Amino acid sequence: MIRILHLVAGVAFGDQTGGAEYFGVQLARYMDKQEFENAIFAMWQYGSHAEKQWLTRLEREGLQVYGLTPISRAAILDIPRILANLWSVTSVFRPHVITGHSQRSDLLNVFVHLFHPLRPHAVRSVQLDRAWLNRPYLDIVFDKILFPFVFSAEAPSSEAIRQRLDHRPAARLLGKKSILCYSGLEKQLFERVKCANVSHLPEGLPDVRPRLGVIGRLTQQKGHAVLLRAIKIALAVRPLHLLVIGSGELESKLRKLVHILNIEEYVHFLGSRNDVLDILPHLDLLVSSSLWEGFPTILLEAMALGVPVVATDVSGSRELVQDGVTGILVPPGHPTRLAEGILAMLSDPHRAKAMAIQAQQQASQFTIERAAACYAEIYRQLCPHVTV
Repeated sequence: MIRILHLVAGVAFGDQTGGAEYFGVQLARYMDKQEFENAIFAMWQYGSHAEKQWLTRLEREGLQVYGLTPISRAAILDIPRILANLWSVTSVFRPHVITGHSQRSDLLNVFVHLFHPLRPHAVRSVQLDRAWLNRPYLDIVFDKILFPFVFSAEAPSSEAIRQRLDHRPAARLLGKKSILCYSGLEKQLFERVKCANVSHLPEGLPDVRPRLGVIGRLTQQKGHAVLLRAIKIALAVRPLHLLVIGSGELESKLRKLVHILNIEEYVHFLGSRNDVLDILPHLDLLVSSSLWEGFPTILLEAMALGVPVVATDVSGSRELVQDGVTGILVPPGHPTRLAEGILAMLSDPHRAKAMAIQAQQQASQFTIERAAACYAEIYRQLCPHVTV
């Protein structure tokens, strides 16, 4: 049996950790248990309610979670302890392959691959189109120079990321090609549409219409400030309400911007929620205002549940949304164009519904089962002599 250890930042989904970590855990859950033994190494422990729920769920499913170093105020100072913990876990679990699902986990993976006596294969799951955005020199040193030499395989989540990885000079020199493995959803999600109770409003949702939603961590990447300015523009044409679901370091700045724009009546900060899939069917429109993306799971979830979408024309999103057919795409960072897209959807509900139906068909191609099969083939190629 091939043993796989998945490295994620944490399992506090909905408040502290995002889509890349969620995909890593889902991958571990959906690998064939007759062929693969999966375990999770979570770098940090956050102590949140969402984290406790997920740890209970994973324990119930028999999936071992290692690590969980309590996070300190200066998280970077935790790295030596996390690395020591990972070293010990590698010695005990003896993985044939370690798969990293974040930038920091990639560095830990490289260290263990190079120096641990077991020398497990290092696989890199690449979920973001932009690496080391705040430290471009690290992008040059690690992503462009070191990683092509060290990693046994790199699995991008979108075609745009695949092209970026394959065009790196070091990758071309070595003749290494990345392996495109799209992220995906659980098949049963598509069944929720048939039984969704859209008459019962989830607790805490304001009873207002039309109801727009933006769901994700409150970070620079997600472009919330651009969206808030777009809402201000759209409100000059018609009333609407925006639900901001998620938390993050920019929350106070975004609340201040809402006050400056004088749109407090129309913007509702709901914080982190663990019932996003129950909320989505109650939205008239999901908006993705990201400035860059990998393969946005929330966009895929909205499409699967028949919610009309407006998204920015960035990599990942443009591979999901066909402009004018399955949703509307607008240039990133342009409040006016985003407002125009929102108003176009709200002004023609019949067209919006038709696009949502087309989007459901598109979304059905992307399942976590298919993603797990893609990674399974990578692991088989790396471990041809391991017997089931």
